[in-house]
Amino acid sequence: MKTTKVFRPKWADKLEGLRNELGMSQAALARKLNVSAMAPSRWERGVNQPPADVFVQLGKLAGNKKCWYFWDLAGLRKADITAVLQDLKPSKAQQGKLEIPITSEAAKFVTAEKAAHLVALPLYSTVPPVGVVGPPVIQRENSELIVAPRAWCPHPEQTICLRFSGDKMTPMLQQGAIIAVDEADNIAEKLYGKVVLASHAECGLMVHWLQRYGRSEVLVPENKDYPPTYIQNGDWTIVGRMVWWFSKAP
Repeated sequence: MKTTKVFRPKWADKLEGLRNELGMSQAALARKLNVSAMAPSRWERGVNQPPADVFVQLGKLAGNKKCWYFWDLAGLRKADITAVLQDLKPSKAQQGKLEIPITSEAAKFVTAEKAAHLVALPLYSTVPPVGVVGPPVIQRENSELIVAPRAWCPHPEQTICLRFSGDKMTPMLQQGAIIAVDEADNIAEKLYGKVVLASHAECGLMVHWLQRYGRSEVLVPENKDYPPTYIQNGDWTIVGRMVWWFSKAP
């Protein structure tokens, strides 16, 4: 009796290889990616293909050398990013980094063809920095721009980028990481279990997990050395959901 060989897609092999390199079970990977417990099994068998946002997360887990394979599947083409950078004549220090800032003036030189699947997002500064206590101000003038795949931004016209400070979200976010926040996605009831940017008149801008415990809404840091913050009487405003982030390239 002949045995029928089952062919898996290449991405399924790569996904399983990455999981093994990370020393994670399928269940642990599912928790890490915030997907159903059975999803990794289906992906590795080639039954279902992960959505773009999962490929983005897998690229982050893979690290700088292997990230592009997964990001390519999410719609981010390294060649396109490189072409944009070449058109803009970046310094050697910029080339090959995940963080790709360009000035508003330089953005005019990105061709329509290259811009079809890319979007330029404003990189704003804040006073005080995100994660530092103090009356929050997002300075929306004289911003730089960050080039990102359009597929990463559900509402590109309402997506902003900010620099993160502090260690309350380590190891997820490192000091100096760039976060992208979708300001169109700001309804608290729809964001439980998501990372959000929240604003308080005295406490400043904070990036935390938004959770609901009983009747209470709570902002929970990734770093368990810090306590959660309970939202009371509307004292915190949800600015938007964090849709992706980049740690600063070394």
